[in-house]
Amino acid sequence: MSLKNNIKNKYWHINWIIPLIVKYRPGGKSVLIKKTIESLANIKVVKGKKRDISYDTYQLLKEVEVKHDALQRFFYYIDENKTIAVKGNIISNFTLDYSLIINESFESLANQAIEVGGEYGKRAQIIKIAITDYYNRVLDVLRNVADTNTIKSFEELLDRKANHFDEGLQRILFFNQILWQTRHRLNGIGRIDKMLGKLYQNDIDSGYITKNDAYSMIKSFYCCLSKNYEYKSSNLFGDIGQIIVLGGRELDGSYFYNELTSMFLKVQAELRVPDPKILIRVSKDMPDSLAEDIANCMSSGTGSPVLSNDDVIIEKLISFGYQESDSYDYSVSACWEPFIPGSSLDQNNINCFDFAQVLACYLKLAKTKEIITYKDLLNGFDSFLIKELKSFISDLDAVEWAKDPLVSMFTPNCNLSQKDISEGGAKYNNYGFTTVGMGATCDSLLNIKELCFDKKEISFNELEVLRENNYKTNPSLQNTLKERRKHYGHDEEESINITNHIIEISNGVLSEHKNRLGGKCKFGLSSPSYITSGLKAEADIAGRLNGEPYSTHISADDSVYTELVGFASEINYNGHCINGNVVDFFMQPNIIHEHREQFISFIKGAIRKGFYQLQINVMDSSTLIDAKKHPDKHKNLIVRVWGFSAYFNDLPDEYKDRLIQRALENERQTA
Repeated sequence: MSLKNNIKNKYWHINWIIPLIVKYRPGGKSVLIKKTIESLANIKVVKGKKRDISYDTYQLLKEVEVKHDALQRFFYYIDENKTIAVKGNIISNFTLDYSLIINESFESLANQAIEVGGEYGKRAQIIKIAITDYYNRVLDVLRNVADTNTIKSFEELLDRKANHFDEGLQRILFFNQILWQTRHRLNGIGRIDKMLGKLYQNDIDSGYITKNDAYSMIKSFYCCLSKNYEYKSSNLFGDIGQIIVLGGRELDGSYFYNELTSMFLKVQAELRVPDPKILIRVSKDMPDSLAEDIANCMSSGTGSPVLSNDDVIIEKLISFGYQESDSYDYSVSACWEPFIPGSSLDQNNINCFDFAQVLACYLKLAKTKEIITYKDLLNGFDSFLIKELKSFISDLDAVEWAKDPLVSMFTPNCNLSQKDISEGGAKYNNYGFTTVGMGATCDSLLNIKELCFDKKEISFNELEVLRENNYKTNPSLQNTLKERRKHYGHDEEESINITNHIIEISNGVLSEHKNRLGGKCKFGLSSPSYITSGLKAEADIAGRLNGEPYSTHISADDSVYTELVGFASEINYNGHCINGNVVDFFMQPNIIHEHREQFISFIKGAIRKGFYQLQINVMDSSTLIDAKKHPDKHKNLIVRVWGFSAYFNDLPDEYKDRLIQRALENERQTA
């Protein structure tokens, strides 16, 4: 299948099935996420009169059911049985700028878009009417069934800015549910402690609420976002994208945090739900008390929080081309890729590039050429990689985006440019792609160097023939390659140099390209495709066989924590290599529980060392093995999968087995 067809298949949302069905899974089989085939027939695709997204949205919000659980503190309801079908790909994997309806109002936001005029203004007018009518329907229901506090936080939601903490939470929930209802997928929440900090503090200072009240509200907020778990999931159960961002360095050099920062971490640990999840922006300047909260949250075993190192990332964002003030206020899209809410179209997970398969294709060609030295081989690979990357990024422009007047309203530059966000109206219109196989590529190249050119134990052609045949005639060599000490993920000069060399080559290609909307292309060394890409991939010279999974993000199963962090801190995340670079490893629970001070010291030291991002699965192999054998005993067991957490029981066996394997390797290394 061509790359263009791959892109089309990835982004072409099959009218009404996309929220309900996973289009592929390991093994190539489609999997129903939620409903049976019979119940799919009950899904109604709502169509407006003029087949335009604004009319479709108007008709959808007119027809969706409105329900409220009287025991629920906030209103949050998605009618899973109705959706829309539009031309083009609906913008997803992003974070809406909720601060605009917290600090201003939806009324003023919509009016600014309407005043632009033309088709842009007409669409905004229809969206405003649609949301206003829907809001009034909801309010009528709440006045009949909800308690006074729920009604009070919902009244005047559209007409003015939020005056209280609970009103801010309700505004986020209201527009979040509308995004899901209109088929926007993988919706981030943003820097919630900063967005709501003033409202919270004013309410505390005035006595309007207590800290216990606020904590209870946050728990209710979490419970709302945790609803519709199956409906919201994308490629796998739990792949939802509702990421909450906390903390962060400020433009004046200080580190921002407040009481809400700690509260959200504590709620995450207490409720132990896989989604929403937390990413915290860390720095060497953050207080020790926050490091304690991070450790406590990690030890709860939800896979949160992910750590995003502001001491490294902000500088890289500025160098890439984001304005300084935007860089200091970055959030992330659905997993960990930096994203500027209110300013970005940035589609950060548009496709996945496989370095290892590029190398495999090149090695077949190199076998037919005269390769005298390792330098000859590397130079040839560089040229081949440049060619493949150029083809890959040029094909990204095959993606067409649907008009999106709602998201355009929340993107002020769209008003200034008088363009819908789908047409390049945002301030930043970048594409981001993920990558797999960097570890396999680096290990393969360095193994070839040692075996074929330094020690001359086997000729390059002989080794390549064995690889192409999946080592069937020499399984002992494959086992030797697999068991030998890896290079990637180890803090050694040669492995760091080859990794940075490939990044530099990639940067050179991307620096010459702009997408059709005028944006740049960026990439990262982390991807959800480490299993699905591996299934389609040939064997490598690191000992991996056909179809086996790649290593996960920036990881090495035979590397200890400190060495892996040391390796990751030497990678040059320069130029375009900013689209999420996550160090990923397992840690046994007793290490955090019994050695808390040492763990916190490790985290603080790792931040100073200079990793980009980091996530940890706090889990032991015995629990995972038992959970696979006896799922009923472990219904609430949560694991980190790629950029999300999920219930272990919900995962396909391929993912369960990979997690078990990684946990076993970790325990072997740390024994």
